[in-house]
Amino acid sequence: MYIEFAKARIYPAAILFTSFIGTFMSPVYAAEKPHSQEFVVTAYYSPLPDQCCYFRGSYAEEVMFNGEGKAGADGTAVYPGMIAAPGLYPFGTVIELPGLGVGTVHDRGARIIEWGEDIHRIDLWMGTGEEGLARALAWGVRHVKGTVYPLDSGAAPAEHFSLAALPADTKALAALPKKDVFTILAKAKYGDATYAARVLQSTLKDTGYFDTAITGQFGPVTQAALRQFAADYGLKGDGTTVDDVTAATLLTAAAIRTSNLPDVSIGLAKGSTGNDVRQIQKLMRYLGYYRGRTDGVFSDALKAAVVAFQIQSSVIPQVLATGAGRVGPATQTAILKAWKVKQVAEKSRTTLTKMQVKAKIQTTLVPSRVLARGDRGTSVKLLQRLLRESGYLKDTDVTGLYGDRTERAIIAYQQDRKIISSAKDHGAGVFGPATRQMLLSDAVNAQLKKIRYEGV
Repeated sequence: MYIEFAKARIYPAAILFTSFIGTFMSPVYAAEKPHSQEFVVTAYYSPLPDQCCYFRGSYAEEVMFNGEGKAGADGTAVYPGMIAAPGLYPFGTVIELPGLGVGTVHDRGARIIEWGEDIHRIDLWMGTGEEGLARALAWGVRHVKGTVYPLDSGAAPAEHFSLAALPADTKALAALPKKDVFTILAKAKYGDATYAARVLQSTLKDTGYFDTAITGQFGPVTQAALRQFAADYGLKGDGTTVDDVTAATLLTAAAIRTSNLPDVSIGLAKGSTGNDVRQIQKLMRYLGYYRGRTDGVFSDALKAAVVAFQIQSSVIPQVLATGAGRVGPATQTAILKAWKVKQVAEKSRTTLTKMQVKAKIQTTLVPSRVLARGDRGTSVKLLQRLLRESGYLKDTDVTGLYGDRTERAIIAYQQDRKIISSAKDHGAGVFGPATRQMLLSDAVNAQLKKIRYEGV
């Protein structure tokens, strides 16, 4: 999997992916002695099927365009120090790159070429999965003056190349198309340095449980925050993983902002009256501590309810403690927290159902790769079935061939959903990311409506 970053004089596009294309016949390099060479050094990586995101939108699309990235063109399994070089470098040629290390040529690539004698293009393998992609994106393109050790020079230094010395900040993945947040969160695991860990930290910060820098490293601090969140919301777990219930609870809690919290005035006690007292009565009833009237009078019954709540929430140790039955700052905070916990418990079940339906549909019913006129196969059939269920195709149109009728159906759908304004717009008739997202949303909503109707 190759990643190529733009420099105005060298590359016409902002980012290009090239592919593994097999072994080329390559002449032996003419020079027999080690010699200096100017290089444009870019990066490539090996994708995995469970990544949060891909440069081309999906694993299937990435593999289709580039291959799986398991071995170089000469059959050597990918490893740190593997170099893809032009055909004039025989496999086994050693190249020393100052500040980076020493690597060996085992691979080729369609755009791994030489521009005359002055500058040659090479690629460095940057790892697997999200870490490899992040490292490749962070690397970009660099100019390096290296030393080439031909096969017959007999003077090549020992190979040494450390990926750990190269940054692999997962924030570099932020701009790439991704799976839904629910699916990403559920992949976070203790000890990982992934985008999922970054999303977990960000979500914990949104809920007020994580107050340090977001690093994408799931370590003890993140574990402690997740464990405390789970404890407060009555969830199981030791903070090392995120199951579906925890993911749904996190997302539901994060969606409740400070502006959504109820108003709770402080300084209220027995004898107080008015709308502020009515609010306390409503909240105490909602939390299960009060059964009296909502009359705006801070009565003995309301005081007893507040005291019971304070003791249960550890605001006070006992009935006769200072502040018992009075709504002060600590009680205000405890009421808001208890209200939010109950709200999240009620709403997270709906969130969980929606997210599980969405995860299932997007992995089984919606094509993961870009499709256009002329494509054929299972992915096209999936798309055609979705269009049929939406009323844009007939049963007889589900053929597996992306032809005229499918293209016209996509254009009609795109126009109806305001994805394009006319059939001449860029992307018209192509099943791309925006169209996929809209079809996925429609399919999820249809399934949720069916679940509600059937009472499942």
